[in-house]
Amino acid sequence: MHSSKTDAQLASKTSAQLKGSQQPIVKKNHPTYLQMIVEAIRHFKEVKGSSRLSIYKYIQNKYDLDRKMIQIRGNIAIRKGLKDGHLKTGKTSSSFKVGDKQKQEEKAKEKLKKEKEKEKEKKNLAKKKEAEKAKAKVERVKKTSQKSFNKSVLQRVKERVSLASNAKKKMTTKNLSKPNQPKTTQLKEQKAQAKPEKPNKKAPLRKTNADSKPESKPLKNKITEEKNTATKTKKRTNSRADKS
Repeated sequence: MHSSKTDAQLASKTSAQLKGSQQPIVKKNHPTYLQMIVEAIRHFKEVKGSSRLSIYKYIQNKYDLDRKMIQIRGNIAIRKGLKDGHLKTGKTSSSFKVGDKQKQEEKAKEKLKKEKEKEKEKKNLAKKKEAEKAKAKVERVKKTSQKSFNKSVLQRVKERVSLASNAKKKMTTKNLSKPNQPKTTQLKEQKAQAKPEKPNKKAPLRKTNADSKPESKPLKNKITEEKNTATKTKKRTNSRADKS
């Protein structure tokens, strides 16, 4: 049991030491070694082909990589490129040029890019055309709505004008049917002239005791008053006699 515990402890310690010793791998942003080699060859533009030393120096200066790693990975990439046809030897075995296969692949990629760009342009043109059509439709709808509104307003105005003209015609026909009939203002003036003027009634002035005098009544009025009093007295006497 004791031996198993010690083995486990040793294993845990060794794993911890290894974890502490391992440094985090930092991935640098650079293309593949074959692409970097092709880039260097095209940069120098040598007819006879560029050497390995010049290629590796270019990669080291541009991408800031370790020289040993460049030599190891670069040699592997050159071998694969010569087999696949991406690279070919120049005038000497230590100089290299871009292969035919690499050129064909690049041409195919360029074609694809151009086709994609054309498709994007077509899509953009189609979108622009659709937007223009939509705008044209909106403008047409606005114009038609304005025209219909103007027509409705004109129709209303025409209807009102026609009603007013009809009313005027009716009034003229009535006046023509009754030519001798004077107008209302003339009738009022004629009635006012025909009526006699009423005297202004004034309140009688009150007389004082000094000024008051017995008024003399005519004889006919006195006779009629006496007769009336006599008839009243007769009626009273007759009514009393009947009651008794």
